[in-house]
Order: sequence, then structure tokens, then C-alpha cells
Amino acid sequence: MEDIHVILKEMTEAGVDGVLATIIEVEGSAYKKEGASMVFKKDGTQVGMLSAGCLEEDLAARIEHNHLGEKTETLIYDMRSYNELSWGEGSGCNGVIHVLVEPVTVELIQKLQQVKICLDKRQFVTSVKFLNSSSNERDCFITEDQEVFGGVAEDLPHLLPLVKKVNPGKQTLTHSDDVFVQTYEPKPRLFVFGAGKDAMPLVSFAGKSGFSVTVSDWRPALCGKANFPDADRILQGFPNEVMPDMNVTPDDYVVVLTHNFQKDREIISYLIDKELRYLGILGSGKRTKRLLGTREVPSRITSPIGLSINAKGPEEIAISVVAELIHLKNSSTFKRRPARETS
Repeated sequence: MEDIHVILKEMTEAGVDGVLATIIEVEGSAYKKEGASMVFKKDGTQVGMLSAGCLEEDLAARIEHNHLGEKTETLIYDMRSYNELSWGEGSGCNGVIHVLVEPVTVELIQKLQQVKICLDKRQFVTSVKFLNSSSNERDCFITEDQEVFGGVAEDLPHLLPLVKKVNPGKQTLTHSDDVFVQTYEPKPRLFVFGAGKDAMPLVSFAGKSGFSVTVSDWRPALCGKANFPDADRILQGFPNEVMPDMNVTPDDYVVVLTHNFQKDREIISYLIDKELRYLGILGSGKRTKRLLGTREVPSRITSPIGLSINAKGPEEIAISVVAELIHLKNSSTFKRRPARETS
């Protein structure tokens, strides 16, 4: 799903004259699932990914030599066979993959610009694609406030029942012979307090993994775009300056790693009563208890942070933390680990 944010940025900022390909159905196993998208640009470059290379080369060749993408159509790739002439030989997939290809038109870019505006406002948007049409002019989008843009008037009475089949807040889809419906979600937000050297790989890995990252620190020498090119926002200021205006929500993730005991305590005092998806504090459970002034670390706080993989050094620790965030983001049954007593 994170590919759509890269695609939207490319198509709405630079404009693209090419072909949009979307996986609309998978039978069996595949590297990426329904909803994965990519764009094949006219200059030969590609944005996004459908597979680990199993499909892209063939699609690019068909677009270049067979005029694929001049109209909306669906291709079916059967990756199950081991016949040396089949698609399955040597591929990393073992399923049947249905790929919808459609031309990138001015009208589609205009619709996607509106989608990006909604996502940037933290709103879910549901896309409805009509598969039995040779063009994408009927395709439309519906916001979580039930506002509709795109499409044609005669289709509108039939859209809302379709949209109700998709569960907002989850990467769920519905597909039939006539339509493909999916919900685009805003990027999950990660707030990182502390701009030290260990924050740099954390922000980089999180940004590349689909999080919208905000970095906050009071030290101007550390808190800059040069150190955090993958951050979406950088807030420079002391905790008492930035925290009151920081509107965190129950869907947000927060990591505190300033390495300054008093600053950590100040930041946590603003966050402790907030409902958050994740509140992680760098350091041992023993240190976190001292920060909180409690005998136990509350279950809503994760400390130490990161999956237990014996990580050493900033990069490995960052990988363990981002893996924990991804696990939580993708799992409704994620359970926090009890705080460890090690220092």
C-alpha cells in the first residue's frame, strides 16, 4: 500500500504520461498482494513495484512493443507451473496474479491530485475502478465523509453499497467481475523526539518503510534536513515550545530518544495521558521507571524499544525498532513485551 504514496507524489508533482498497473486479485502466493500499484513512465522509468521482478519486465515489454495500456484491460499471470516455458519457472511467486493496466490520462492525474489532498489531511479515500470499461473515465473516489469525485452520475447510486464492503482503517479490498474497490490510507505518523546519531537511521528506515516522520529536537546543529532527508517535518525547539501545539492522535507512533533525562521526562509528561498507537522510550525498563517515578512501566509504554534481536549499534537498533513499528502497524493482535530490567 505504501507504493501509492510514492506514485501520488510522482504523478501529482511531476505529472506522468504512461501506464498505471494495479494488482486486483491474487490466487495463491505472491510477493505483493491486491492493491499494489506501479507506474511505467514513457521515458522507461518505473515508480512502485508489483513483484520482485517477475512481472515488471514483461509488462514493460508489452507497453513498449504491443501498445499495452492504451486502454484499460486486465492481464492474468499464472505463476504456478514449473514448465520451463511457463511464468512459474524460476519466479518467487506461486500464484495467479491479475493485473489491471490503464492509461495515465490528464483526468486520472486530476483525480489523484484530489486523493493526495485528502490523504494529506489524514482522510481515508476509497477508489472504485470499473473493470468492464475500456477507459478509466468512470472510475471514481469516495472520501470517508461520503463525498464523491470523478466518475459519471449514473453510477453514483450504486457506489455506496460497494464502499461499505471495504473496512476503513484496514488494507481491505473487494473485487468482482465488474469493479475493484480499495481504500487508500494516510501514511502512519511517527514522531521522533531526539536528533542524535541513533535517530538518523531510525528516521531513514521508517521513512522508507512508509511512515510520515516528524523529528523534534532543541539543538539546531542536530535538527536539520541535512541529517534527516527522509523526515517530512522537522520541529526545532525545546519540549515546552513544541509539545503544546503537537496534535498527536490515537493512530500515531512516538519514540523518545533524546539521551537527556530531564528532556525525556518533560516530553513524557506531555504524552503520558495521551492515547497513542505506540509510545516507546529508549533505554532500559529500569531507566524508564526512574523517568516515570513508578515501580512498573505501564503497559501502554514500550521500554526498551525494538524487537529483541540482540541489536548493537545505531543501524541494528533502528532496524529492530522499525520492525517493531511495522509489526504493530500490520497486526491487530500485537502484544507489548514486558520491560526488561537490564541497564
